Amino acid sequence: MNTVRYIAVFFMLVLVLALPTDGVAEVAGMSLVKIAGLMTFGLTLILIVTGSSLHVVPGFHIMVLLHMAWVVLSFTWSEMPVPYEIVQAVSAGQALKSNLYALMITFLVFQLARTEADVEHLYVALVLGSFWLIYLMVKDYQVTGNTVRHEIEGFDANEVAVKLAMILPLGIYLLVHAKARVLRLLGLAYIPAALFTILITGSRTGAILMLIGLLGFVPVILRSGLIGKAASVLVVVVALIGIANVIPQKTIERIFSTGKEISSGTLNERRVVWANAYEEWEESPLVGHGLGSFRRIINPYHVDYTAHNSYVAITAEQGIVGVCLYLTVIGIAFAYAWRLPGDNRILMLSMLLIVAIGQLSLTLQDRMHIWFSYALVVLSFYIKNNANIRPLS
Repeated sequence: MNTVRYIAVFFMLVLVLALPTDGVAEVAGMSLVKIAGLMTFGLTLILIVTGSSLHVVPGFHIMVLLHMAWVVLSFTWSEMPVPYEIVQAVSAGQALKSNLYALMITFLVFQLARTEADVEHLYVALVLGSFWLIYLMVKDYQVTGNTVRHEIEGFDANEVAVKLAMILPLGIYLLVHAKARVLRLLGLAYIPAALFTILITGSRTGAILMLIGLLGFVPVILRSGLIGKAASVLVVVVALIGIANVIPQKTIERIFSTGKEISSGTLNERRVVWANAYEEWEESPLVGHGLGSFRRIINPYHVDYTAHNSYVAITAEQGIVGVCLYLTVIGIAFAYAWRLPGDNRILMLSMLLIVAIGQLSLTLQDRMHIWFSYALVVLSFYIKNNANIRPLS
């Protein structure tokens, strides 16, 4: 059965590789993420049926199951059981599928990853997949352009920025800790490429998260001598100045307007949406209005927006129960990240901070890459500490 396992691991890496650009690469009309996900799931199921143990981390996976069970249950009282008339809206059925794929990935990585080398391979796959996203974003970018923000069809600029920032700590890990020179070079190449792409999106959220992602360099700088510290700071400053020189002035002005928008603006109408969502939530505070219903319940206010906040969306759709379950999953991931040794603690905590803060301005609670980050932190802890992942016989 080793052959089956090797093939399953291959498809798992393909799945992770495709996460940053979900929906772009297609084979026979089906996205690469779905193909790789279904193949990984099927092969893993064969391994379990033929004798392999089902590996779980009880505290984490039980809470994941409870959250997903509530998500599925909320589908039954959804106020949007059929596709809505607004094209951008996500139907309850689509939301349910997205959550089931997210559930799948949180279990699959634990069945197939067994060593630190396996975890490093997951890092590499995600970084490589991000390079494809970067290529798609920059291939038609005009350095001499004068746009406020650069975006491409099929990708939300803010979400692109969050994805690339989320993976910055993994790039730093490869640069600092990978033994193979080619992997260190991969990490070295990813960091400036990601910084440039994040900045050209003009995403204010992305700019903040980018800085959090760079926190992974702090332990390296602190361990270096005075000359090393000065050189490190100089390199970062020069790199940011160099990148800023090829970014339109309007984009830079938008990024630096973050503080003003937070203090006196409407956060691009987000506060209006959140206020309306609060009024609707009060009608069903405990269980919410049902999975995927946000666009419908907000429509009477003549607002054509998503929640632009994962926690607001979950609270409106799944009530206090749903948001408490989701926050508990995040809290467990943070607890495991805090227990990681050395640099890995800073890197994983910064990745989780990026994911958690990014969801304050974007609706990402059912994205596979978000749930993969939660699972990756917990998996990293157990493998890094040589702890046994409990098998269910």
